[in-house]
Amino acid sequence: MTLDITVVNVALPQIGAGLNATLDNLQWIVNAYTLTFAALLLTAGSVSDRIGRRRIFLAGVGLFTVASAGCALAPNAATLIAARAVQGAGGAMVLGTSLALIAGAYEGAPDRRRKTAIALFTAGGAVSAATGPLVGGVIVEWLSWPFLFAVNVPIGIFILVAAVRKVPESAAADAQQKIDWAGAVLAVLALFALNYGLLAGSEKGWSQTDVTLALGAGGLLAAAFVAVQWRLGSHAMLDLRLFAIPTFSGAVLLSFAARIFSFGMLPFLTLWLGGILGHTPFQIGLILLAQSIALVLAAPLSAMLTKVMSVSKVLALGMAVVATGQFLAVGIGPGDDWTAVLPMLVLLGVGAGFTLPHLLDLAVGVVPASRAGTASGAANSFFPLGTATGVAAFGVVLSGKVDATMSAEALGRLSVPADGTGPLRALVTAGQFDALGAAVPSAARGPVLDLARGAYTEALSAIFLIAGVAGALAALASLVLVRDTDAHRAEAAADAD
Repeated sequence: MTLDITVVNVALPQIGAGLNATLDNLQWIVNAYTLTFAALLLTAGSVSDRIGRRRIFLAGVGLFTVASAGCALAPNAATLIAARAVQGAGGAMVLGTSLALIAGAYEGAPDRRRKTAIALFTAGGAVSAATGPLVGGVIVEWLSWPFLFAVNVPIGIFILVAAVRKVPESAAADAQQKIDWAGAVLAVLALFALNYGLLAGSEKGWSQTDVTLALGAGGLLAAAFVAVQWRLGSHAMLDLRLFAIPTFSGAVLLSFAARIFSFGMLPFLTLWLGGILGHTPFQIGLILLAQSIALVLAAPLSAMLTKVMSVSKVLALGMAVVATGQFLAVGIGPGDDWTAVLPMLVLLGVGAGFTLPHLLDLAVGVVPASRAGTASGAANSFFPLGTATGVAAFGVVLSGKVDATMSAEALGRLSVPADGTGPLRALVTAGQFDALGAAVPSAARGPVLDLARGAYTEALSAIFLIAGVAGALAALASLVLVRDTDAHRAEAAADAD
């Protein structure tokens, strides 16, 4: 499930060329999975507590496996986006129940064994995220992009057979509690409307009727979701009163921000490496491996740092390192190669290694024990939400910069007809520079490509600057919000329960 988030980013140029996909299509190929995953994660966990965790787990694996086959066979971008959305739903059902199944399997066993099992589960996700770009590069380089999804099918079948034979059923003690269907539906609709408005606005303009309607409806649906969750209180899919705990809010905020800085920016960096610099998917995977290796090496150091400083300071240090890396990449130009972003990739990995190991533990550790499941689900949900928001927001920056630099007037001076400027800008924002060269008359090809490279790298520089400022603000937020006293209050509340 984690691997399928990162392997796709490396293959975006090939998917775009193979399916004639626009930037909007490419964003939704990434977003469709993460949005449905984020929207359904809390609901999947809640429902599994009532009707059985293994049942939901098996249904999720089956759904994910069938959707993976649909992705591999997709004849166009719309079909691939739909299959990716179904994949995300299956992924939410699997990951929303996995930790509960592991904890149930070790019930009555020594506490050390349960913690070791959960640590191995967490490590599996970290390794998958770290090696995803390289695995994706290898598959696309020597096979083709549909195999990114086809490999899931035999793995899914194996998991189904093994889980039926070996995994016992379990359910929570409060299995009779009502399911918050209203909250689940409102969350899905609000996320869909808001993100559609962001993505469509970056492509078609913010004054379009469907864009304004989507953003307006998304805001209203989000407000309705908040109202329903507040009214239901402890019975809600997301108990909003948890956000009154500063450390919990800080953990959720940093979970959200961490994915914006990493996976939210990754598609545009990948398109630059493949579209402008011409690197193969395997080479892109090797380049991005610098970030992954730094993350794996920094994570153990993060645990050592907590012995000499507070967790809030370790989180602030991690976010400051991320911001520094982003600032170092500001000013990237059309003549730079991949080494220009190498320091940024290394520092992004170090910063993630400092922060990610603590976020989930913080979110769970500062709430009463009776709310630990809700807290875990909320923190997990904000990881994919950060990815989706980053992709959408940075896509707006990219489209705006390309539209401004490659205006009709600028392209007209290079003898490009006015009716051809829109398609050319779409090719640039999608990173399809080979197709761009073929679409321009030979006499104007060199100047147009130079203009396009300048526009794209200026957009990347702006994205790095925005992400750097946000990283610095996140560092300050961790110092303000994350507090040791919240953990003591949580212990007292748990004792009272």
